[in-house]
Amino acid sequence: MTTPLDLRVALGPVGVWESFDGIPTADVLRYAGDVERLGYGALWVNESAAREPFALLGALAGATSRLTLGVGIASIYARDAMAARAGARTVADLSDGRFIMGLGVSHRSSVEVRGHEYTPPLAAMRAYLDAYDTAPWAGPVGPEPPLVLAALGPGMLRLAATRTAGAFPFLVGVAHVGAARRTLDEAAAAAGREDRPILVVSQAAILGSGPEARATARAIVGRYLKHPNYRDSLARVGFTVEQIDALDDPLVDSLVAIGDEDALRTRVDAMLHAGADHVAVIPLAPDGRHADPSTTRALAPR
Repeated sequence: MTTPLDLRVALGPVGVWESFDGIPTADVLRYAGDVERLGYGALWVNESAAREPFALLGALAGATSRLTLGVGIASIYARDAMAARAGARTVADLSDGRFIMGLGVSHRSSVEVRGHEYTPPLAAMRAYLDAYDTAPWAGPVGPEPPLVLAALGPGMLRLAATRTAGAFPFLVGVAHVGAARRTLDEAAAAAGREDRPILVVSQAAILGSGPEARATARAIVGRYLKHPNYRDSLARVGFTVEQIDALDDPLVDSLVAIGDEDALRTRVDAMLHAGADHVAVIPLAPDGRHADPSTTRALAPR
């Protein structure tokens, strides 16, 4: 496995996370080239009901030469552990080692629509990691791709700190980042781990202001807050049930950065200062379009 120190260098402080579901393939490949030319460290793709992520990552490997590629996050219910490890090893081989694997337990509704039973998350992930670690691989010899877990609660964060390179909590604010950093470090120290677990976080960002941008931010947050794990995550950092149900402004503002370039960069810097090693920004237009060129350029590393 690539060491966490090497992984921090490979990722850099800022990358891009994108949902390419409705974007033509030619535009996806062109956007990946733009992200690389702008100097971002990594490009993360999601798993949804649209494109299969490892197939897409294979295409992205051929369309880029420097960019670290990541899946954020592959569901453990979408494929068995042997298939997941084969997918990770294949993309790592195609990209000459420029790949980081992300695994998560997904959500009950997303799992049940696949026809599976959603089982207790920690036990399911532990069992999956056991199978993943021992899955056979007869392909080209090479280093094992680093692995991070989608981890919001303390139990999954502790598992990430002791079994993987680190954690990738999604849809979190600065307060959560600080708490996650402490949990990861404490769990690693208790387990006798000598290196520091990596902490990757997402940050939705909209270059703009006004009613349209705020409506977009509220719609994004509202879509995710249909899932109990995100609601529980917000409750752990002090938001009340009433605030969560109402999608009040302080809650939305904690999860989505809105404003000019300075405001967006200030939020990314705050996430890094709170303990994140890598911030995967989600560049949105005020009307909600993904892979927004203006927001992508505004947050590019200087």
